[in-house]
Amino acid sequence: MKIDFHQDDNLSDDDIKILVSASKLSPKVMDLLKRLNKLNEEFNDNQMLPVATNDRIIMVSFDDIIGVEVYGNKLTIYSAREIYNTTGKLKDILNKLSAYHFIQISRSAIINIDHLKSMETAFSGSMTAFLTNDLKLNVSRKYLPELKRSLKL
Repeated sequence: MKIDFHQDDNLSDDDIKILVSASKLSPKVMDLLKRLNKLNEEFNDNQMLPVATNDRIIMVSFDDIIGVEVYGNKLTIYSAREIYNTTGKLKDILNKLSAYHFIQISRSAIINIDHLKSMETAFSGSMTAFLTNDLKLNVSRKYLPELKRSLKL
């Protein structure tokens, strides 16, 4: 892969234009485009998750979110500072967070891989993820390959 910079005086100071050139649209190129799109979303988003609690809406920084668990329609959001309880669907939260180092680890949990400290083999082929603030979440066998891919294992 070659990376090059070209100054374009027609662009404003805040604009960045990226052109990806390749001999064909291969899986590697598609993966690169997907990553660039996610990066673009990070730059354009304010990187705050609005969390509706009983009597107010709290803005939680993506960086502070360690993990999210769901039981029925009850969501528990674990942050570096506090634990928030709200309602909603895990897939809706994952759609908001997926561009920013979050990955689903089971049918009922997602984690911020920046807060992952270690993993340990658990029962019947699953693993336990040890996260900051002494949070432990189970990683199911179904989601383990994608987690390992995200960790470049």
